[in-house]
Amino acid sequence: MNNSKISESIKLLRLFKENGVDELIANNPFNRIKNAEKIRKKDSLNNNDTINYDYSMHTDKINNLGSIAELRSYMSNFKGCDLYKSSTNMVFSDGNPESDIMLIGEAPGHDEDIQGKPFVGRSGKLLDKMLEAIELNREKVYIANIVPWRPPNNRRPTDEEIEICLPFVKKHIELINPKVLMLLGSTATFALLKNTEGITKIRGKWIDLNVNTITVPTLPTFHPAFLLRQPAQKKHVWEDLKSLKNKVSE
Repeated sequence: MNNSKISESIKLLRLFKENGVDELIANNPFNRIKNAEKIRKKDSLNNNDTINYDYSMHTDKINNLGSIAELRSYMSNFKGCDLYKSSTNMVFSDGNPESDIMLIGEAPGHDEDIQGKPFVGRSGKLLDKMLEAIELNREKVYIANIVPWRPPNNRRPTDEEIEICLPFVKKHIELINPKVLMLLGSTATFALLKNTEGITKIRGKWIDLNVNTITVPTLPTFHPAFLLRQPAQKKHVWEDLKSLKNKVSE
């Protein structure tokens, strides 16, 4: 490639970045689930320094935590999930911990990993617009993820990684004790509801979620990243957002 073509390519990449593009679509389909399994196996072969945890004791310790600050500190020092090794930051939460509304997504992406906050990339910008549509913003909701560390190559977290992090999520929900909970995407929905239906069938349905000592009305919906790929589905999320607003007002 000559210098002029290299220069043109750099300018194009800068244009993409300035306009919030953080994902490239290849000519051939990319199976994230299949590749996630390959990455997981490769990672397991290279992790000679993995710390063995007694996960029953891990869960007991989490259940005894009494505040958001204690949970954050515990998670920051936790070495039982290998994802922390390749992450820049542990992405804990964003928003108002006193809010009646809690949103839970899948896992941090590149931008979230760098900034240490959930939903700050393209998906985050769309989420902000979704909230604005029902007269909300980040100061009026509380946002977290199922997994607080970025999986390599933005792959989906493995089932093992989700199970390791699930006690964190449940304690997080219990401590926030929201009036309503919205699950963004299939990963968060399956992790907490253990549903066998796909997100398309279960979205928009209110389900009572029992989490430790509390019960929270929970509404699954599509993840903003999915809406970026399938904008025609925004009409369904609009109905879910209106349902969320009405539920909070009850």
